[in-house]
Amino acid sequence: MQPTNNKVLFHFIFDQMEKLSNNEIDTEVAKAQANLAKQANNALNYEIKRADLKMKLRQHNFEYKDNVELRNVEGKNFD
Repeated sequence: MQPTNNKVLFHFIFDQMEKLSNNEIDTEVAKAQANLAKQANNALNYEIKRADLKMKLRQHNFEYKDNVELRNVEGKNFD
């Protein structure tokens, strides 16, 4: 599996658009692959937003001498 970032996603999407234009794939395949690319992009956006929130929390905790934490719901069982 190759690394996924926005550059890879754009490359994949444009390759699929070219294949669709050349009738190498049908519209149903293109739709399915577009949905998968959208899900991958949503996951990337989630990570960016999570990193941004962690930075803001770190700054908040430093400024206000607080100890607000972001709960890690992905790495443990639910309480």
